[in-house]
Parts: sequence; structure tokens; C-alpha cells
Amino acid sequence: METKRASGLYRGHLIAGTIFVIIFVMLLIMYTSVEGLTLECPISAQEQTEVIPLINLEYDDSWLMTLASENEVEAGPKEEVTVERTELDSYITSYLDDIKFLCYTYSIGYEDFIGNLYDQYNEYHETYGFNENNVGYILNSDGSLKNYTNVKYGLVEYINKYIDKNPKKKKTRKVNYTGNSTYVENLIRYYTSIYTNVDTNMALSIGAAESGYYKVKGMLRAGNVYGGMSKGGLIHYDNIEIGVLSYIRLLSKSYFGKGLNTISEIGYRYCPTIDNNGNKIASPHWINLVTSAMNKYKKLDNNISASDLLSKIEVL
Repeated sequence: METKRASGLYRGHLIAGTIFVIIFVMLLIMYTSVEGLTLECPISAQEQTEVIPLINLEYDDSWLMTLASENEVEAGPKEEVTVERTELDSYITSYLDDIKFLCYTYSIGYEDFIGNLYDQYNEYHETYGFNENNVGYILNSDGSLKNYTNVKYGLVEYINKYIDKNPKKKKTRKVNYTGNSTYVENLIRYYTSIYTNVDTNMALSIGAAESGYYKVKGMLRAGNVYGGMSKGGLIHYDNIEIGVLSYIRLLSKSYFGKGLNTISEIGYRYCPTIDNNGNKIASPHWINLVTSAMNKYKKLDNNISASDLLSKIEVL
């Protein structure tokens, strides 16, 4: 009786254990079969309230590429921007050193002067065109454009007119020249390239005869190398450049311009004397001085440019 009871109890425990094992296995299978569930770094409840996890969203962006393609504008060739170069631009490029030096001679700012040239060009170009010998559009009394013999001559004439109209543009530049004779001689060479009716060697020689080959200090300080006189004595110029230019202009207008071309013809008016018979003649002594100087200067090169002169001075 007891044996049957023990055997029945054993079978009951075995069945119960089996059922328990079956239930445990089923629960384990259910727990581990949740797809994709991995928690390598579990986040605490507190951390979840402070951290926003990064989410990788995969999406089809082909529509965006299509839209961009439909709205793409094909870039054509780059349009070249050309700035038209005027005749005045070319003129200023070619003669900039002459403009600078002549403005220095007259003691005016060359940049202001160039600005005025553009004003003149814009006002008159359509009517008169462009003539580089009269860049300032100086007119005759009948309204026609004046004709000058060369570029620098027309430039000097307009600078004089510019100063007459704008006297405040002229600066004060009084300088007592104490330099060497070479610079003075080169000024004469340059200025006679403006007033081309003046013989360069003659101008050099007359100045040399008057100023002891450009070494008389009093005349150099006065900027007067040709012996020009007024009632008050020797004429004084603000600087050597304007003084020498005045000398060459005098020769051009009052001597060579009136047909007086030889030493005797010029001397008859420039340095006259009375001979033993009471007749007015050119001073023989003066003629000898000028003739001797001409023999010296005729051997030298008279080609001097504005850039040569600019290299010897501090420009403006």
C-alpha cells in the first residue's frame, strides 16, 4: 500500500517537473524571439529624458535630384566686358611725361589738369572730333578749332589758358636755382622742341653769352639766363623752368617768328650798339660771344625728353 502511494507521488513530481520545464522553455523561447531586440548599452530612465538618440532615416531622394536637374540653368560663355579706349586716353598715355613736366614748369597739379582735359573732351569731342595738337579745344574767334604746329605747343597754349581761367590752381613754387649748367641747357633743348621755329644752338649760344655759360649765380637765382631787363632791373622768375620757357617763347614770338634768324639780325635788336658812324648795329663783341658758343654746342646732341628732365627733379 505504501509502495503504491510513493510511486504515485514520484510520478506526480515527475509530471509537475516536466510541465515546469516545458513552461520555462516556452517562456525562454518567447523572450529571445523578439526580432531585432539588442540592448548593448541600456539607457537608464533618467538618461532617456536627457538624450535624444540619433536616428538613421533611409529615404529615396531621387525626386530632389530630378527637381534640381529640371531647374538647372546651363552656363553660357562668360561675357567679356570691353571698355572703349578714347583718343584722349591714348594721348595721355603717350604724352604723360610731357604733361607732368609742363605742369611742373607752370606749378599746377597734373592730375587736376588731366581731369580738366577729360571735361574738355566730353564737351567738345562730338562737335570737333579730336586733334592731339589742340587737346584743350582752343577756338578761333569764328568758332573754328585753332591749329598748332605740334602736340607740346598746343599743350602749352592750353595750360596758359587753363591758368587764366583757374588762377587758384597755380601753386607758389619759388626756387632760387643753384644747380649746374647742364640742367639749364637741357631745359633749352626741350623747350625748343616745343617752339620749333627757334634754332636750338642759337638759343643755347645766346643764353651762354648772356650768363657766362649758365654760371652767373645772380642770373641763375633769378631764373633769368637771357638777360631780360625791366625798369626795376633784372627780371626775376619764380623758378628756373618758367624762366627758361619764357626766354624761348620770347625768341619764338619776337625774333624767329618775325623773320630774324641770323646772329646779326637778332643782335641788331637783342644787343644793339652804335658804330663810329652813328649807325645802329649788332654789338660785334656780342656776335663774337654767340658765334664762339655755337661752335661748342653744334657738336652736342640736342635730343632731350620730358622723362630725362623728370629724372632730375622731384615731381609735384
